[in-house]
Amino acid sequence: MKKGVTIKDIAIKLNMSVSTVSKALNNNSSISTFTKERVVKLANEWNYIPNEAARHFKQSKSFTLGLVIPDLMDQFYIQAINGVEAVAGHNKYQVIVAQSHEDAEKEAQIIQNLISSRVDGVIIAISKSTKKTELFQRLEQTGIPVVFLSRSLNDSAFDAVATDNENGAELAIDYLVKKQHRRIAHLMGPRALRTSHLRLQGYRCALEKRGIPFDPALVKEIDFSAPQTNKVMKALFALPDPPTAFFTFKSYVSLDALRFIKDRYPQQLQKVDIVGFGNLPLIRYLDHKPSASIDENSFDMGTAAAQLLLKHIDNQEEQALPVSTVRIPCKLIVHH
Repeated sequence: MKKGVTIKDIAIKLNMSVSTVSKALNNNSSISTFTKERVVKLANEWNYIPNEAARHFKQSKSFTLGLVIPDLMDQFYIQAINGVEAVAGHNKYQVIVAQSHEDAEKEAQIIQNLISSRVDGVIIAISKSTKKTELFQRLEQTGIPVVFLSRSLNDSAFDAVATDNENGAELAIDYLVKKQHRRIAHLMGPRALRTSHLRLQGYRCALEKRGIPFDPALVKEIDFSAPQTNKVMKALFALPDPPTAFFTFKSYVSLDALRFIKDRYPQQLQKVDIVGFGNLPLIRYLDHKPSASIDENSFDMGTAAAQLLLKHIDNQEEQALPVSTVRIPCKLIVHH
């Protein structure tokens, strides 16, 4: 048999129309079981391989999704990637994964490349330095829907999937207050991120609900780097009445804060409690762990983001679907 069997070859051999063979191979209910079995049997014998490129061209789709994350070394995003790929694979989509390295310019170049590659949709956890919406607006104007994952801008015009940030902050503060802490510092994320403001708001509300006055001196913005975390930790410990507990934007910040205390104030290591967003698998192997973590269920966030994106891609209506935000429940995990 010649190389590269086509549907037409199978149709000629079985004395059927090309349309019938195509429907049989796609398990169309209008084709009888007997006919399907004949077509599939011959297709298998001849090692027929579907022409995916032709199918994609006919459907005006590439069946490819773009996924942009800040850092592939971050276990939170690895689990989210697994969630996206699980949904994408089930729907016969491929996923192009790219990392921005927390660089807004690199992120912009990645998005330009994804537009050129004609992806059907983009899921993105924006970099800590991303402040403009123009590129994301351009994606949607090009017909490529966008879903923000975990991190999003202070703009409600885009779909987003995130953990329930305010509830997570309340869980953290409730745990620390029950451990008799009243001087609880918050290492918040970059102010350009909507997530940072939601976690700060949750922290503030949780304190006030428990009768603890909000002290702005205990809130320090960090950029996720160890040097910046060390700098703000030094400033906090220099206060006349330093904090006895810390609520951090993410687990990696918790680990940097723990390292600082171990190096500079080892006598405080067993007295200070730290809770951060993100229950990283690596924490279980550490000798010195954060007291607890807010488990964000990043796998579930990835699956929800992919499902929401495919819903937009498959939307055949002339009217665009309304913008929505999906919040994934989180829970407190105590480490010791």
